[in-house]
Amino acid sequence: MSKSCIHFLFAILSTVLLTGCASASMGNVPSDFQFLLNAQSKKEGTEHFYIEINARGKGYFERYDTNGSISYDENDIIIVEKSQVIEKGSFQLADEEMEELWKIIEENNFFQLKEDYQMAIGFSYAFIIVEANGKKHQVDNIGMEVSEIRTIVEKADDLLPTKVGIEYGDGY
Repeated sequence: MSKSCIHFLFAILSTVLLTGCASASMGNVPSDFQFLLNAQSKKEGTEHFYIEINARGKGYFERYDTNGSISYDENDIIIVEKSQVIEKGSFQLADEEMEELWKIIEENNFFQLKEDYQMAIGFSYAFIIVEANGKKHQVDNIGMEVSEIRTIVEKADDLLPTKVGIEYGDGY
């Protein structure tokens, strides 16, 4: 076998192995996946959680106290002052958990949901941004019951560490 043939076969084998390894660890979760969630804490009062999860399942959270008031920046992203943060931490989701999160986002047509679901009464609350497959979409939900958003928040709560307890609340 010639040297160039061996190099060619080695290149093909390397590509197959690298592709197979990348696929096994990522599954169906897009490589550019990013999940941001702001939701109420299960604890009584005005505590909320800010949560970030990347495509590899690496997560970060901040538990903060709103003191009954939530501030937004010019892009409608929630602003949390350092003085409001009570606790910070990180966590790692397994590949299977990432698959579950991505599946629930797809099944609930997150990218087709309206950006705003707001009503003056009701206690449901979730602010979600998902970035995947080159698309970015955000949904701000206050007071109004939206079953798709409830399902996503409840699945996220199931997957998160127990100290990060979030809830959707009751909407109308």
